[in-house]
Amino acid sequence: MSQTWNVGNATITSIVEDETPGVPVQLFFAEATPDDIRGTTWLTPDIAAADGTIAFRVQAFLVRLPELTVLVDPCVGNGKTRDLPMWNQLDRPWLERLAAAGCAPADIDMVIHTHLHEDHVGWDTQLDTDSDGRWVPTFTNARHIYVDDELDYRREQTNPRYDVYEDSIEPVFAAGLGDIVTAGAELGRGLQLIPTPGHTPGHVALQIATGGEPFVITGDLLHHQAQLSHPHWAEIADHDAGIARTTRSDFFSHHARHGTLLGGTHFASQPVGRIEPHGSAWQFRTQPPSDH
Repeated sequence: MSQTWNVGNATITSIVEDETPGVPVQLFFAEATPDDIRGTTWLTPDIAAADGTIAFRVQAFLVRLPELTVLVDPCVGNGKTRDLPMWNQLDRPWLERLAAAGCAPADIDMVIHTHLHEDHVGWDTQLDTDSDGRWVPTFTNARHIYVDDELDYRREQTNPRYDVYEDSIEPVFAAGLGDIVTAGAELGRGLQLIPTPGHTPGHVALQIATGGEPFVITGDLLHHQAQLSHPHWAEIADHDAGIARTTRSDFFSHHARHGTLLGGTHFASQPVGRIEPHGSAWQFRTQPPSDH
């Protein structure tokens, strides 16, 4: 359950944890209606259905560069207590899907997080079955990259039932595998973080430029392709909806002008493509996988 794109010297593979069709659009966008989805005619049936529901994917991107293997936003993870029923106490074969893509956890050199919500850090840790149920790092040879403002924000977030920092981030630092950087940091090998605040204060996108055209992984600056036609839609978890709207519109305008190849972190079915002008807003034109 993976798709691969070759971009310059990079090979980018989607490692899917879950893809869910038939999601009510209001679950993510309070301002949206099924009629809005039906009226966005460029949406394809595999990402938006005739009944006005949408499809939603949780996936990580595996980026293989010469002499460097990078994992971006490692999903929800198994066995973790979460409020959303679709994410609570998961038992998914995600590590098996990573292996099927030709990568073992020990092969990962760097883990990059666009932000630190629970569906972007979960596989950073797993239960140590040889201990008393401690969470331990999954990618034991990897440097894990955290943006400073985002890390501060995550530490402040509390939940009476669980602590994302405690189960998915603190064990990484305890093992000496965490690195703190600023938004906009250059990470070497053509990797650069791009500040895209709003969904969270320290949210970033990742630009990969390795000898060909750049490729940008969006994170959660948008959650569904339909937002390109409706950039004003606030996602229910946006920390600052006003900043998020400005970030989205600026991002869409810039990358439509430049024809950038993008990977949408939660885009279902065909997550890679380009933003194009469409009427008074934009649309998404998919790029088939290289293994298509």
